[in-house]
Amino acid sequence: MSRLLSLFLVATAVALLTAGDAGAECSGRDGVVACLDGSIAPRRLPRERPAPVSVTLSGKVRADAGAPPPRLARLEVAFGARGGLDTTGLPRCTRARLRNATARQALARCGDALVGRGTIEAEVPLNPQDPLLAHARVLAFNGGEDGRPVVWVHAYSASPPVSFVLPFFILSRRAGAYGTLVRAPVAAALGRWPRLRSFELTLGRRYRAGGISRSYLSARCPLPPRFHAFTVPLARATYEFSGGPTISTTILRRCAVRD
Repeated sequence: MSRLLSLFLVATAVALLTAGDAGAECSGRDGVVACLDGSIAPRRLPRERPAPVSVTLSGKVRADAGAPPPRLARLEVAFGARGGLDTTGLPRCTRARLRNATARQALARCGDALVGRGTIEAEVPLNPQDPLLAHARVLAFNGGEDGRPVVWVHAYSASPPVSFVLPFFILSRRAGAYGTLVRAPVAAALGRWPRLRSFELTLGRRYRAGGISRSYLSARCPLPPRFHAFTVPLARATYEFSGGPTISTTILRRCAVRD
């Protein structure tokens, strides 16, 4: 496994080292509010060795006074802590195979690369008084582009008909508390009209490759001896809006040890 991939769940897994012990964190600016929440299963993790996990991220965007949500240009999620991502022997899917596909077609073409599921809600304000709401089913697939690891998030809604592929690029580690960055060019993927209102994505998969049982995501709780739980800042989301504000919000979670 490459160092970059390992860092991603140093990202993703620790960024969410416990589930359900805190609600979503929200920040607002210039009449726009953005929220982030996250969890991990199982809630308690070994101190020394990584264990298989699944992680969930969710977010919301809203404008004050009932106005339509602004157009989100880019979403970045920064993580820091202890974990890992293993794609050894896991098939990859290409963006081309997912374009304009229904959920059934996406699974038929790339089901062996599936690593997550979720939902996305988008608003299409063709008529501001009565905007269209698209509730799309989301499937996440392991992939790569130009030598970079990526998670393809495929969204499909039958009514109104919506199909798009949102790439979450896994970037290199940076200095600071939040070292690993995951970036999604939301506006480029959604197009001109759809406005992201909310999303929820759960990642995680156990599989076998080379006769060995593996986990797409793994994590541990590396607290010093005699410490069994501690609350720390684990993830920060930055919402960048077209022609509007850039809003960052941080979630706190409790790292709990399973002895």
